[in-house]
Amino acid sequence: MQKQLDKIQSEIIEKIYNQFLKKFGGNKLAFAKASNCDEKTIRRLFANKQGMTLNLFFKLCYALEIHPSKFIEDLSFDLKDD
Repeated sequence: MQKQLDKIQSEIIEKIYNQFLKKFGGNKLAFAKASNCDEKTIRRLFANKQGMTLNLFFKLCYALEIHPSKFIEDLSFDLKDD
């Protein structure tokens, strides 16, 4: 199950990254300020060196002005253990 959850998190981060590029043009400092978090957090998240909490997820969605459900609506996982 953990592999599936890691994959889902990676997919969500990739979607957030793509929206970040569109809205902030790659400016991590502006994105960090808009999401009320540290720029280092943004850099580490996009470099896959940090996981994403639910709190951080909501902050990023707020900064992107996209409802959180839009990032997870097409994701699914197997309910059976790996």
